[in-house]
Amino acid sequence: MKLILILSGLLTIQATVIKRETCDGVTVNGVCHRQEILHENLDSPASLNVDLKSNILYFRHILRNFEYTIARLNLDTKEFKNIEGVTFGYSQAVDRNSHDVYIGSIDGLYKYDAVDDKATFIGAKNATIWSMYYKDVLYYSLFPMKSVYTFENGVSKKYPDLEDTKVDYFLINDGFIYFINATGLYSQKKGTKDTVLYNSPYNGFVGFALDTKGKVHVCMIDGVYVVKKDSLTVEKIIDLDYVDGCSFDKNNNIVYSDGAKLVRLLPVSVKKVDIM
Repeated sequence: MKLILILSGLLTIQATVIKRETCDGVTVNGVCHRQEILHENLDSPASLNVDLKSNILYFRHILRNFEYTIARLNLDTKEFKNIEGVTFGYSQAVDRNSHDVYIGSIDGLYKYDAVDDKATFIGAKNATIWSMYYKDVLYYSLFPMKSVYTFENGVSKKYPDLEDTKVDYFLINDGFIYFINATGLYSQKKGTKDTVLYNSPYNGFVGFALDTKGKVHVCMIDGVYVVKKDSLTVEKIIDLDYVDGCSFDKNNNIVYSDGAKLVRLLPVSVKKVDIM
């Protein structure tokens, strides 16, 4: 009788064995991704922007002489190059329509020709550029004031919608400007001064990123969040140990900096293991 009960118990245990998927990489929206190292041995790579046509990533990092510079990395070929001709390059912006590249430095604005590999000074002489974004015209903020300006036809003008607002990072999409400062994450309809504060954690904002489908994301030091405009919240989609900037490549894969290297997250099939 005891033997029958033991065998019955073993059969019950075996019957409850199921398959569970395991991810050895990073989960993004429930999908497992592997971490592809794109370039390493960098000092504080940040301010990531990808030209979706060429799939070239532009970013800043620190040289051995402690000077910031802007570099480019072809995400298809992994070709890496520091951009010359710009003093203390700190930020950049890419026009998604024309694919022109703009660079901000401690002495003003430059336009970069990726084909000729040449940067040309275009304006805002002696201004220290903090952050930049291109949407119809070039927008940039100054350091240390953190005020936002536009640059068009060689002329800089203070952006009236945010003339009394300090801005660290910003992004423009679908008629709204999203921005971050010391008090939180905000959005504001262009042409107005109606600012809305988001219910968002303050986990060290390091920038914005727009994916290929037009979704706005916030990069924080603990991961990547998608902005929910309807609910005025953010949702964490990637949990990472450290982030110092993020962007999206032409295939909508996330590229990020961990402070020492550049990493791309690529979807993979997952393993299935037996569990009781």
